[in-house]
Amino acid sequence: MNKRIDEGFLQRWLRNELTEVELKEFQKTSDYAVYEKIMKVSADFETPDFDFDKVYANLNDRIKTKKSKVFKLNWKYIAAASIALLVGLLFFVDTSVKYETSYGEKMAVLLPDSSQVYLNSKASISFNEKNWDSNRKVVLKGEAFFKVKKGKKFKVVTDLGNVSVLGTQFDVQTSKDYVEVKCFEGKVSVVSGNEKNILTGGKASRSFRNGVTENWGISNQEPLWKNGESSFQSIALKYVIYSIENQYGISIKADKINLEQKFTGGYTHSDLKVALKTVFEPMKIDVIFTGENTVTLLKR
Repeated sequence: MNKRIDEGFLQRWLRNELTEVELKEFQKTSDYAVYEKIMKVSADFETPDFDFDKVYANLNDRIKTKKSKVFKLNWKYIAAASIALLVGLLFFVDTSVKYETSYGEKMAVLLPDSSQVYLNSKASISFNEKNWDSNRKVVLKGEAFFKVKKGKKFKVVTDLGNVSVLGTQFDVQTSKDYVEVKCFEGKVSVVSGNEKNILTGGKASRSFRNGVTENWGISNQEPLWKNGESSFQSIALKYVIYSIENQYGISIKADKINLEQKFTGGYTHSDLKVALKTVFEPMKIDVIFTGENTVTLLKR
């Protein structure tokens, strides 16, 4: 440590009492970056003001009143203790990062191990970037496609289940009622409730909150939504409607139709009217625009 950092130096720095020359010299030292980082972190915490002069005066008054042994305050130790406290706060700082998309948005994210994640619209992922090596966990909301580097392993956590991976490519779609996983390459382990399902390339599964699990095969090499099209395999219409709402940022009123009827097919992300016609025309459902961003569905 620089010799100028004596027992009163840090105290004067914390109070912004250093001269311009002293501050410039301090900034050249290797210690400055450490203290500066600590101060930036501590600025995020609301702590009571510490009045050194007032505390010192109060202690002296109490010492004189009791006529006890007089202790000399050593500002060097007080400053050191303050820095130690601030360093300790670093351990309680949330180092997780979060990425999320809005209506119609897509996003590519690079994980700390160089694995790639592609977020569909209205989706989010969060993970601990600082402690990635010891906590290789990604929390997912919505839908995302993962391209995991060979030999890299981590876990995708959703509300209804976890997906453990090792060097693979897969897509995970979540909702309040189910988690759907499509494995395009390699192998993934899907745990939902008491059920464990191993998927290899070309396989897909959907696990519902009520314990029902559906399995089917896939032929494409990556999710179609990456290229601007959502696809569905024998799923209740209500989930397709929810997907369209998230993709286009609209509200769909559908209380006059059967939301449990199954739909297999897809829709484009580039044209709302075409998307609505593609989904609802074959099901003989009329689409009525009742506002700029509001649609009502009626059974013919």
